[in-house]
Amino acid sequence: MSSRTPRSRRLPLLAVLLTTITATTLTACGGSGEEATGTAPGPSELAAAKGPVTVTLWHGVGGPAGKALQKEIDAFNKANTGKIVVKASFQGSYADATAKYTSAIRDGGTPSVMVTNDITTGYLRDTKQTVSAQAMAAANPKDLDLDQLRPAARNYYTADGELLAVPLNTSMPLLYVNDKMLDRAGVDRSTLGTLEGVAAAARKIHAKVSGVKGIDMPLDGWWFEQLTAAAGVPYCTPDNGRKGDGATALKLTSEPQRAAIGTMAKLYTDGVALDTGVEGNAALSAFTAGKTAMMFNSSGAIGGIKEAGMSDYTALPYPLSGSKDTAGPAIGGAAMWVDQAGHSKAEQVASWKLISYLASAGAQQRFAEASGYAPINTAVDNSPAWKRFLAKNEPYAVLDKQFADTPATTAASGCLTGAMSGVRAEVVPAMQQAFSGKASLDSALKAAEKAATTKIKNYRKQAGQ
Repeated sequence: MSSRTPRSRRLPLLAVLLTTITATTLTACGGSGEEATGTAPGPSELAAAKGPVTVTLWHGVGGPAGKALQKEIDAFNKANTGKIVVKASFQGSYADATAKYTSAIRDGGTPSVMVTNDITTGYLRDTKQTVSAQAMAAANPKDLDLDQLRPAARNYYTADGELLAVPLNTSMPLLYVNDKMLDRAGVDRSTLGTLEGVAAAARKIHAKVSGVKGIDMPLDGWWFEQLTAAAGVPYCTPDNGRKGDGATALKLTSEPQRAAIGTMAKLYTDGVALDTGVEGNAALSAFTAGKTAMMFNSSGAIGGIKEAGMSDYTALPYPLSGSKDTAGPAIGGAAMWVDQAGHSKAEQVASWKLISYLASAGAQQRFAEASGYAPINTAVDNSPAWKRFLAKNEPYAVLDKQFADTPATTAASGCLTGAMSGVRAEVVPAMQQAFSGKASLDSALKAAEKAATTKIKNYRKQAGQ
């Protein structure tokens, strides 16, 4: 947004989000009606604080990653005894956490630090509650060095050249293959670097290995965004919403998109691919059960494959259909935001101290090893312990290299709009129709593009953009 949005105009936006998030909305107490100034406080504010400064952190990070996060927060608290006390609170799913945060903006009581997923980036920016990571880093130069953040991760959370939030847990799409099945079908793994090569391999496997489908992938919105990014074109216009006040429309019908999505859709309509629905775990279960020979899934699936006891598999980089200069997978995961409105300057600096610690090389290395996410701090690359870990865990090494090699391009940055939840809600059912053969690909793409663009325009109207 180019200018501050008056509170009276922001309230409809909050109401819209509350009605579109599938979650139980919790209400916080006390309402301040404040907005962020965007001016970052410096270290003197924390130094002048009388007594320990309390920092509250809300997040939707569960499972092993949630335990790893809490362990790092405990270590931070111990190191800052008498100065900073961090109280972290798991809020359920990311949708649950965002719903509660939305209520807290309206009624008061937002957390000091909000950890929320990638597609809420546009919405968090539009609420005008936070101070940017770029501003906090400039005002506190002895803390986190933003130049150490991996370009692909930094690029995703950047708009108009300004880093809005610091990534905490970052995932990427990968291609997983069943080694025995590929060998039985005589698939040359060197052909799997392109989408066309993967499609050809899937057909070869389905023809030669009885009772096995060539590939599966979750049919949720992230994967159509990945196919677009890997084709080297923006998902939203203009410029994936990375300039000005965000995206104005969805773009789903460009020729590179149609070719990439069409390649996958035909595998499904021809019976070569297995439809496991939208859930990543369902795709994972089919792959580990030997129902499919290949799988597109998040890097987070590495842990699930290990838990299933599968060992004869290889993780490969996500294939491209566009030029390596412009195309690349888009990241997933979540980022850390410093809330400013309603929070003291000392609290903001203490929050930045916590974020700087969680993004540090040491914390990121430990967190990555425990959770399966990729470390966002490039200084980890120089760690002998991390090198030993990668040597013993090849799938993590593939992820680590892909993360480092992904270009910071417009296509790979992902779409920045506060309407992303609504966009996905329109794209997924339309694509399911095309992938099941119930609708033509072109009609589905056009319908999804039109409906999602309407969602974006309605959001912009409510937000006063």
